[in-house]
Amino acid sequence: MTYGADLLVVNGEIMWTGDTLAVVREVENVKQQAYLRLLTSLGESEFYPTYGATLSEVLAKPYTPENKKIAESIAREVLLLVGTENGPGWIEEVTNCQLKLETINEKQVKVLYAKFKVRDVEDVVETLFNLGGGPNG
Repeated sequence: MTYGADLLVVNGEIMWTGDTLAVVREVENVKQQAYLRLLTSLGESEFYPTYGATLSEVLAKPYTPENKKIAESIAREVLLLVGTENGPGWIEEVTNCQLKLETINEKQVKVLYAKFKVRDVEDVVETLFNLGGGPNG
């Protein structure tokens, strides 16, 4: 199975390698597509109304055990949708999905730790997604 390629996006900015646009491929593209889908509000794209997640609505609320549980549930579902536009989803199983508050650059932010199995890839992928916000939304 191929996981395609896309322009490399870091902190919302398209990256360059010298005079060439940087590209992300295969499993790194799976991680980037997961991150972009998590950050995009469901219905944000008029061309792809089913793309995205309702995660931002929950992340805007205070960090409570109940909201944490809801956010983790949404994130699990969204991760399983990555790549479904091209056939079977690229992520076949999410083995761990935890939302935590972390301090990054002296600011508290919500970070999603995810561990998942990419279809037809032997190694389990572990990654974290900086979702921004703080303890109060």
